Amino acid sequence: MITMPEPHSDTARFSLDTRAAAIRRMGRDTFDLAIIGGGITGAGIALDAVSRGLSVALIEKSDFASGTSSRSSKLIHGGLRYLEHLEFSLVREALRERATLTRLAPHLSEPLAFLVPLYKAGIPSALGNSRLKLSVGLWLYDLLAGRENIGRHRWVSREEALRLAPRLQSNGLRGGFVYYDCLTNDSRLVIEVIKTAASRGAAIANYAAARGLTKDGRRVSGINLEDRLTGETVTLRAGVVVNAAGVWSDEVSHLDNAEAPGRLRPSKGIHVVMPSEKFDNQQIAVLIPSLGESRFLFVIPWCGRTVIGTTDSDYSGELDEPLAEEAEVARVVESAAGSFPAAGISDDDVISTFAGLRPLVSANGESTAEVSRKEEIFESESGLITIIGGKLTTYRHMAERVVDLAVKSVAHAMPSVTSQIPLAAGEKLAADIDVQASSAAAEFEAPVELVRHLMRSYGGNFRVVLEITGESAEFKERLIEGLPHIAAEVVYAGRYEMAATAADFLVRRTRIALLARDHGVSCVGRVAELLGG
Repeated sequence: MITMPEPHSDTARFSLDTRAAAIRRMGRDTFDLAIIGGGITGAGIALDAVSRGLSVALIEKSDFASGTSSRSSKLIHGGLRYLEHLEFSLVREALRERATLTRLAPHLSEPLAFLVPLYKAGIPSALGNSRLKLSVGLWLYDLLAGRENIGRHRWVSREEALRLAPRLQSNGLRGGFVYYDCLTNDSRLVIEVIKTAASRGAAIANYAAARGLTKDGRRVSGINLEDRLTGETVTLRAGVVVNAAGVWSDEVSHLDNAEAPGRLRPSKGIHVVMPSEKFDNQQIAVLIPSLGESRFLFVIPWCGRTVIGTTDSDYSGELDEPLAEEAEVARVVESAAGSFPAAGISDDDVISTFAGLRPLVSANGESTAEVSRKEEIFESESGLITIIGGKLTTYRHMAERVVDLAVKSVAHAMPSVTSQIPLAAGEKLAADIDVQASSAAAEFEAPVELVRHLMRSYGGNFRVVLEITGESAEFKERLIEGLPHIAAEVVYAGRYEMAATAADFLVRRTRIALLARDHGVSCVGRVAELLGG
């Protein structure tokens, strides 16, 4: 076993220099655990393992969260619809993890109200028109959340429902139920977990691809990796290798055994981003029926925009860049227009779209909507551990299960402690956010709204970004009209978040590519320049 660095601050450097040093370590040392995949699952495993005292390496072939983990519905939730499939244990686990994340990183699990409108018979509702059935389901949802519940559901009148969502279809509206879940920024959740793992000694590198697996006899003993930024090849040695590659997990399994059966069944879901003023529901998400599908869509206020999704369909195309097809987008837009007729929604209102692939476990004959979201963990004859399936919300517990399996032969490993490890210096966020924001705004001579934006984005590390603005007046400048992001955030992403390219920053460290009509094209040169500096 190698000696690991002592845990240090969340704001320790995590840059391309850090990356180069990590790859040197990977070629020099032997690790207890090596992880393939830098989405939320791999990130969670890295943090769980390193916090138990294991030496850990993680590689990601592209950028962190570049796959499924940046293309979710932006929710930390129990999964209300899973109750229909009697998956009570999955819902209970997700609700417990929702509470844990809210405690560890309040800015990454922010309570949000959800409205389920109910209509008269003959008018489609998202979850059917039975008030009794839905009431029973929501009581059970609250019960499964236990003492950690955010708030009890309640019935609201027709008038109250229209006050919460003024542009909602009013014809035939009887009222609705309000319940509670949480909102997140999925790619930022991944990077904060990654950074926390690195701060505790994990060697982590993006743009490092697994090209093969090495074996000691019949047992997997390491990874042949390629540094995609330099072309260098390195052999990473490890006692246990974990395949957390998500929708690419079958490809990694075939590096171990070319005859390994495929276990993955990708399911595609798309989302559409629109202006928030079209919907006028900035404080509440709304569930609406999806035309042509026996499922519902969320209409979610997020980052000053409205995100609508998600769909669910089998997928057999290229895994790297799934696209939201024109017909899929049209169906989501039509669904939103039908549920919000007063909004006057059209295709011209679409700011951006994104598509993600769910790494579901293959099931016989079931539609992708019916396939369980519960993760499954496999260990091959050669010792390669693979995890597929699962939910963004339950990443921490998924990681705990994987590491429990990996350490069964490692005597010095401790129990999981990640339920007590804050993310993004979340403990530094004061209970009274408004007072803290006003104080920081005065201290750094910055607009209060900018400080609030930085707090929502970076949690307790927001002050580090503000400190960067003191280095140059240009670092206070906005990157793009209509959005709050400033140049200092690019510098921060390069120094502390291992952003290697302008796309890393625009797509994942921030969400400018989704929020701006030009997807950040107007500032891409400036971002590249700041990262290069």
